Amino acid sequence: MKPTLRDLFRIVTPARTAALAERTMSPPTAPFLENAVARWVESFADERPWIRLTRDRHGNLHLARRESSPTASPIVFSAHMDHPGFAVRRCLRRGKTFRLAADFRGGVENRYFPGARVRFFSDEGAGTSARVLSCKNDPKVGIKKVALESPLAVPSGALGMWDLPPFRHDKEKDLLWTRAADDLGGVTAALTFFDALPMVDPKGRTDVRLVLTRGEEVGFWGAIAASRAGRFPKGARMISLETSKALPHAPLGGGPILRTGDRASVFDDGITRSLARSAKLLSAAVPKEFRWQRKLMDGGTCEGTAFQAYGYRVGALCVPLLNYHNMGENGRIAAEAVNLSDLTNLVRWMLFWTLEGKDSPPLKDHLEKIYKGWKPTAWS
Repeated sequence: MKPTLRDLFRIVTPARTAALAERTMSPPTAPFLENAVARWVESFADERPWIRLTRDRHGNLHLARRESSPTASPIVFSAHMDHPGFAVRRCLRRGKTFRLAADFRGGVENRYFPGARVRFFSDEGAGTSARVLSCKNDPKVGIKKVALESPLAVPSGALGMWDLPPFRHDKEKDLLWTRAADDLGGVTAALTFFDALPMVDPKGRTDVRLVLTRGEEVGFWGAIAASRAGRFPKGARMISLETSKALPHAPLGGGPILRTGDRASVFDDGITRSLARSAKLLSAAVPKEFRWQRKLMDGGTCEGTAFQAYGYRVGALCVPLLNYHNMGENGRIAAEAVNLSDLTNLVRWMLFWTLEGKDSPPLKDHLEKIYKGWKPTAWS
């Protein structure tokens, strides 16, 4: 029996989304140091026997339904497990303190670094807090060289993030505050989607998959690696999930966003029109509960551009993000935030489109029908 819209909104609740968001957004992460997030995802999959999880040789995680038969044109949602962060290169004693040399991987303006606090992590949990002394750009893309001062020794290779609370749910303002919404918000949406999928598609009729990638913040490394390795059929429909910098015309609380493109690319017209049709149906059916936006989110570039460059059809969905890459007001580092209702409705949209959304034909086919529908007389 096909689920109703009432079922969909009953299954995917803000409380369910918030609970998974806390588990997903709390672990520390940085490019190529995504182990804590990966361990949580593996635990999530182990608790749900309908999920088949594999890890490719590049460290990307791939999730699929065990009951579903592979097809030539699966739906593949993608999100990345990293966030801009630090990796220690060396640690030297300087009197009563220690001087750290670290790489910062990801895009944050230099003015945010001097004096900012950084928290370094160990396998046992949060380690020591350090203070940034200086920062300079490195010729390598996505890297800065940072000097820090710490009261304790920090081992080489240790992961560091801005010293911010890992997660807080502001129920009054409907906001989820975290040090890494980008893109653990996208990972949250993907896991919430997979958590609900058996309740809305118990027989696994749809070939829908998920790839969680590494190293996005330094140039889409995981997405490129998976594409080069041929991990997806050429007919796959790739849907990039992101938290994207809020813009004046794309505010928090305005609903999830159909991202028609990013700073570098515009995406597949057929998939985009199909996603829009599903959103319109949802909005018409439950206008008080479901709001959505359609925007060109050019505040950054997402994995959709990478997948498209390697020949895949791409669509993109996102939610607006406050304090993109922790860059707050007045040059101060701040927690990121997403709106819980936006995130919950993103999951509902993903489920509804997966089950109901028919792929729209290429725009050229529609234009051909218009052309052939007229037979004007010649000019006299």
